Amino acid sequence: MAYIIENANLVKGQARSVTSLLVEAGKIVAANPSFSRYKFMRMVASDYFMSPVHVLLDSNLPLNQPFHERKDYYIKNFILKGSTAVLTSIKILSVRELEMRVKQARSSLSDCPVDYIIGIRFSSSLLDPALIRKCKREKIPALFIEIESADELYRIPWGWIKEALFPYNCPLIPVFPECGNRKERQRRIDAWKELIERTNVTALSEELPERYPLSGKALKKTGIFPLKASLHNGSELSYNFYRKRAGFDEVVDMDLYFDHSHDLLVTVHKGKVIRAGSDVYYRPGSGEDVIIKTPGYFSDPD
Repeated sequence: MAYIIENANLVKGQARSVTSLLVEAGKIVAANPSFSRYKFMRMVASDYFMSPVHVLLDSNLPLNQPFHERKDYYIKNFILKGSTAVLTSIKILSVRELEMRVKQARSSLSDCPVDYIIGIRFSSSLLDPALIRKCKREKIPALFIEIESADELYRIPWGWIKEALFPYNCPLIPVFPECGNRKERQRRIDAWKELIERTNVTALSEELPERYPLSGKALKKTGIFPLKASLHNGSELSYNFYRKRAGFDEVVDMDLYFDHSHDLLVTVHKGKVIRAGSDVYYRPGSGEDVIIKTPGYFSDPD
């Protein structure tokens, strides 16, 4: 049955607007300032901030823990924080084990209550065209490259890497392991930024913090947006309602996650309420394996 979410204070990125959404079968059919001529049932949302759900990076999911521990983890770190999707990374030590490790991860995530996107994580010494081609076949939308040495970066055949990435263009995402030497770590960071700017390879310039909402740029470069973290015509109905307090009219989406988590009242995942107040409706296996067909399709220019 179709209905209208009316006068929602919609927060998307740095922007806020008063919007009404026409909803049917767990999808947003249309988004307009109003639907005054329509006769559908209405849910007035003017007393709340409405935002897309958050997508978090978490490379340390408890995949091998007992069910009750996994359940507690997903509730505490995702559902109660308004997140219904996770980007995780699987560590590989060789190109040959890629397919097996990804298959194992998909099996382990089969009872996950939130949607998941699988990336891989590997040492910079493994980065070569053969690895890139395998990642494209497996539709891996995020490649986390552990940079232990700036010198190692300069030995990578970047022209071949850029050619191998095309046309799927899954981004390279840097990881700078702690080394106890601040100057050496900064040298790695500077070398990475210089190389990706010079070679124009598909990549993020900075590492992504764990258990932290992905930025708009990261969401777009990996292709997670507009499939997730989006409220627009044709998108799935996944959103958060936050209590709208006086004096907090100029919030942005990161403010809601970090400063207003105590005001989160409702989380909806694909049209179904999974959190209402202190009540959580846990549905193991309701999360889907999100396959990214075209990373970076909506990317903003760097």
